[in-house]
Amino acid sequence: MLKVGVIGTGGMGSRHVRNLHNQTPAQVVAVMDVDRAQAEAAAAIVGGCTVYTDAQALVDDPEVQAVVIASPDPYHAAAALACIAAGKPTLCEKPLALTLEEAKQVLDSEVAGGKRLMQLAFMREYDPQHRAVKDVVEKGELGDIIFFRGIHTGYALPQARTAEDIIINSSVHDIHSARWLLQEEITQVFSQSVPSDPQRPETSKFVSSHLTFKNGSLGVLEEYHEAPFGYQVDVELIGTKASIRTPRAVWPTMMTAGKEWKFIDDNWLMRFDLAYIYEVQAWVQSVIDGVPTGPTTWDGYAAMVVADACVESFKSGKVQDVPELVRPSLYA
Repeated sequence: MLKVGVIGTGGMGSRHVRNLHNQTPAQVVAVMDVDRAQAEAAAAIVGGCTVYTDAQALVDDPEVQAVVIASPDPYHAAAALACIAAGKPTLCEKPLALTLEEAKQVLDSEVAGGKRLMQLAFMREYDPQHRAVKDVVEKGELGDIIFFRGIHTGYALPQARTAEDIIINSSVHDIHSARWLLQEEITQVFSQSVPSDPQRPETSKFVSSHLTFKNGSLGVLEEYHEAPFGYQVDVELIGTKASIRTPRAVWPTMMTAGKEWKFIDDNWLMRFDLAYIYEVQAWVQSVIDGVPTGPTTWDGYAAMVVADACVESFKSGKVQDVPELVRPSLYA
């Protein structure tokens, strides 16, 4: 049985603890959170395990054979570097890091070690709705894809977000979806923002990023993070033979007097419930088999390169070229 430690036991981390315990042959033997009470609550899910308040201590625990990183975004890179140094297979929540420099450090560390240890938790690759679109793409039924559209909405947070925060923490997921579905790199971006507070131009409630792919295809990412209606992630592709859009997740269509409507999810934990299960099942099996699968550190870094260009475009108000990416042979 694979023995796993989980760093971060908030909503996402606790979800991973529960899924590992209930849905995989893995055993959660350690959890970590700076909030000890929260970590102890997560440990109770599995009937008790070692509780840490220091991430390095969990990584160094000889009982921990593999690690899930679900801590807040600013701590992903440091935890990833610790896991790579310890030689422990890791499932790391996205983004890989908050800055391109940190993401490059993680990439370089794994490449220097000569072994794939990290899987990035781009769970849309395991989402049935996104997989249905990917299957159609792989069959060639769309023809040549000429346009990608990503729609990403959510309720407002208590504090206003910035355009940079939305791009790094939200658009990065959609950037990966675009690269994954089209199998093309993005060469140019142009990002604009609608302020959340007109008196504070640094705030943002909506970010639009226009993309140009290496083969000439186009794309747009729509990030509406003060949406009044709930959480949605949809993808639309237009091809030379057909077009396709992700089906609405799991809610049925209802009809009442003079209305036809569906429920909309409140948050990502609801929307991607099945994806998180399938993702962690695939990761555990890949570690047991010793054959890495799924999104790589390279995918996390490449998405960050594009996100960084989007941030620079927003700041300058100009179209920004994306640096050409050279994939290390480790990820061939």
